[in-house]
Amino acid sequence: MNLSPRILSLTNKRAELRRLAAWVDEFATTLDLREPMRGELQVALEEVASNVIKHGFRDGATHTFTVALSADADCVTAVVTDDAPAFDPLARAEVDIALPLEARPIGGLGIHLVRHLMDDVAYERRGARNVLTLRRRRGSTAPVAEM
Repeated sequence: MNLSPRILSLTNKRAELRRLAAWVDEFATTLDLREPMRGELQVALEEVASNVIKHGFRDGATHTFTVALSADADCVTAVVTDDAPAFDPLARAEVDIALPLEARPIGGLGIHLVRHLMDDVAYERRGARNVLTLRRRRGSTAPVAEM
């Protein structure tokens, strides 16, 4: 089954996360995605969108970014695109989850979670835009990230 891309435009306001969650749920229902994949897609996209909203735009102005979802027989793909300053979340060092919480540096757990919930995560800078692509194979069992 090929499902052409569906695109949601969001603003950099925390309240948009509820709208994103409902939209992803509708997409998952259309594809008859089952748990745990449905929940893992929700969590990964919420983490990425939260980071765009919280860290992407420092000027206090309202900005928009997009989330595109598509699917084929083998894979569900999500693409998050924003025009924030260049930032490659995958360039960050992996979080050392073996360290006690009080010894861990702040930050990085969200992208750690995304990396472990999805089968493939890729970043690229296209012109003035950050493009983060998340892929999850249907039927795969992504390991749940430990915290």
